[in-house]
Amino acid sequence: MKRSSPLRTLSDPSKFAPESIAESNAESNAESNAESNAEAKCLVHVADHGVEGVTLDVCDSLRDAGCPLATHVREQHKFELFLTQLSATFVKVHPYEVDAHISSALKRIVEFLGIDRCGFGECTVEGFRILQSYELPGIPPSPRVILEQEYPTYAKMLMRGEVFRMPEDLPPEAERERAYCEQVGLKSNLTIPLKSQGMVVGGIGFANFRHHRHWSNELVHRLCLIGEIFTYAIERKRADAELRSKENSLLRAHDDLRQLAAKLLSAQEEERRHIAREMHDDWTQRLAILGIDVAKLVNHPETSENLLQPLREMQVELVQLSEDVHALSRQLHPSILDDLGLIEALRSECACFSRREGILVSFRPQGDTKSLNREIALCIYRVAQEALRNIAKHAAVSEARVVLDANADRLLLRVEDSGIGFDMESMRSQHGIGLSSMHERVRLIHANLSVKTKPGEGTVVEVCVPMGSNRK
Repeated sequence: MKRSSPLRTLSDPSKFAPESIAESNAESNAESNAESNAEAKCLVHVADHGVEGVTLDVCDSLRDAGCPLATHVREQHKFELFLTQLSATFVKVHPYEVDAHISSALKRIVEFLGIDRCGFGECTVEGFRILQSYELPGIPPSPRVILEQEYPTYAKMLMRGEVFRMPEDLPPEAERERAYCEQVGLKSNLTIPLKSQGMVVGGIGFANFRHHRHWSNELVHRLCLIGEIFTYAIERKRADAELRSKENSLLRAHDDLRQLAAKLLSAQEEERRHIAREMHDDWTQRLAILGIDVAKLVNHPETSENLLQPLREMQVELVQLSEDVHALSRQLHPSILDDLGLIEALRSECACFSRREGILVSFRPQGDTKSLNREIALCIYRVAQEALRNIAKHAAVSEARVVLDANADRLLLRVEDSGIGFDMESMRSQHGIGLSSMHERVRLIHANLSVKTKPGEGTVVEVCVPMGSNRK
């Protein structure tokens, strides 16, 4: 076999040579001689396939051909296959399933490496904590403790982000750690810190209890690759946890805003009710008294002729003012809704709207709404009021239709016109207070609001309320 063979690219002899060969210069020379002899009799060609074409069968053929690297190539191939399978497991898993797959991965690592225990820990808000471990029967599990408290030297070394072995790399002051090794019979342990963006986020430990194991640099390099897979798993889990936390915060903020909106609407209705009552009980009464006084002056025999006309005009203005105050009071809070119910309140609103805006509104009620919940009745009234107001502002029509249909299953309000309409998509980003208020009111009574419109095709506003328990 020539020295330019692709087998050279498969593995660097100085890096992957068996440790027994690298112990002395004499053994290194023996390795070179063995390699030269192997080149003379190696009959396996992998040039057509490259590294990807090297399978376990090819490794066996290399071994049978006397290649000194065959065993090592086989081990590397098996490890790379194991690493690929392990990585694929975490790539496919959902973030919330990471912990369960870590537990399974620890078992596979123990079985593949032929060690006694494999443990995994994370940096949490409480400190570095061992979270999971898998051990063979009869082997003590990893201690589930906060390492800073129980094993401070071990934790400090881990947080420095350095790969280290126990008990060899433990400093003299690590008394607790040495005591633990003697207590449980730990012969050798390798700990690999897991880093993300330059910071230690966890660690993975490999332990032997039945016999001492030498952790070669090559093996440490391989196990660091396993550590990278676990680091990726931690990053996915933490990113998902952070995303869920932000989503929950956003949902809470959204709920808080909706609760605030509900409170504002309730406070607004209460204030409107108070002002409407004052206007009805006080202002209209005072205007009525003024009207009576003016009428007395008009009919008084001593009133001069030149004052009669101004007094009559004042009387007309007082009547008009009284009607305006009464209409404003009804808009602020429709007392007729409490006294006569939703149907009569809507009938009165449609009639007043027609007189005020000059738009003919046909109102068609069906069904019985006498037992309707007060909050629902007020919501339906307000939506109809706002929809009619929008027709007056934007629809450019001379007539409109209001339908109220109630049955045992649902209550339906429909306000429609044949006006100019609008583009719903372009309006989504610029909802006015009126439309937003309608949506919020409808949401509070657990109903559905739909607005159907197109430019030139009019507008239909519908509210559908499932009745169920929405009766008094």
